[in-house]
Amino acid sequence: MPHLLIRGLSVEQVRQISSPLVNELSELCGCPSDHFVLECLHTTAVFDGEIAASYPFVEVAWFERGSEVRGRFAKIVDRHVRALGVPEAEIAFRTYREDAYYINGEPAGAGEEDLQQQMQTLRDTNARLLSQLQKARKASASDSSMSSRLRDALRE
Repeated sequence: MPHLLIRGLSVEQVRQISSPLVNELSELCGCPSDHFVLECLHTTAVFDGEIAASYPFVEVAWFERGSEVRGRFAKIVDRHVRALGVPEAEIAFRTYREDAYYINGEPAGAGEEDLQQQMQTLRDTNARLLSQLQKARKASASDSSMSSRLRDALRE
């Protein structure tokens, strides 16, 4: 993951850009280069009753990484494809949810129930810490032997 499904380019063209493209995308996404899959899809385009050249199109299937990374990813792919002498190409993203993506029958990420449980645990911990802080502040207000630095820290 990510998977790049490429059509409208020859296998030789994709081979030519594959190493530098994947190395640059790997650095951007912060994942090893062997996590990337490039597939050349052989298609036959038809226009007005005639066989036509397939339009260069790259579909990226991945786990969402935010609009900034998505935009940079698209620019990198576009730059490498156009370096082949291709005048224009399109890139589209298909986003998978980690809890709906399975590797060897196991989900790649936490499901909604797991996330809700994690959030509740964090809320409980936050409430407990807030209670302890409030007790410490009350104690500091009534304890004249506490240093002024400690009292100021507890007020913050």
